[in-house]
Amino acid sequence: MLGRRRQFAIALAGVLLALGIVVVRLLLDARAAYQSGATAEQRGETAQAIRHYLDAGRLYVPGSPYTARALDQLDAVAVASVTQGDYATARAAFEAERAILLGTRSFYTPYASRLPELERRLARLLAASEPGTGAANFEARTNWHAARLAERPGPRTAMVLLALLGLVMWVTSTVAFFRQGLDGSLGLRRVPAALAASGFVVGLALFLVFLRLA
Repeated sequence: MLGRRRQFAIALAGVLLALGIVVVRLLLDARAAYQSGATAEQRGETAQAIRHYLDAGRLYVPGSPYTARALDQLDAVAVASVTQGDYATARAAFEAERAILLGTRSFYTPYASRLPELERRLARLLAASEPGTGAANFEARTNWHAARLAERPGPRTAMVLLALLGLVMWVTSTVAFFRQGLDGSLGLRRVPAALAASGFVVGLALFLVFLRLA
């Protein structure tokens, strides 16, 4: 009984360690992308800054400050661009901001309160970019774009299932490594350990790739 509890504790610690590694990597990549965006913005390379902020925002981890900072910077870029009459850049910044909000959804949408106002402003920009004059026509086009933007695309089922398959493979391989890849004295059994490690790498890769594609 004690041996099984010890194996379970080791396996659980391994899973938590793996999750911790993924979270830390996401945070480091998000910080690097955000800093690259800030540097590009300081150099006046607005388009490049928008792309970096988009990357930083998409690398979402609950509690991470970088998604919120990226959203704030994109909003600031968009507002400044509208003030300067650069509507194309403003549209790109607003669309990147919306892509972050929708791209980080799971069973909830982080920073969901930003979406209604963001989509209202984006709808007005899209309407203003189309030909036609008159306040009535502009409002009609704005309402049309707002209705389209309010539609929420769902995840692709096949990609979600493949991501879940990767998650199961990743977690199972971690447990197998500690149960089969180690002997009673925690010595390494080469073949089972190598198979478990390979399964972990493949499973983690499947999870990350297909989660992004979903």
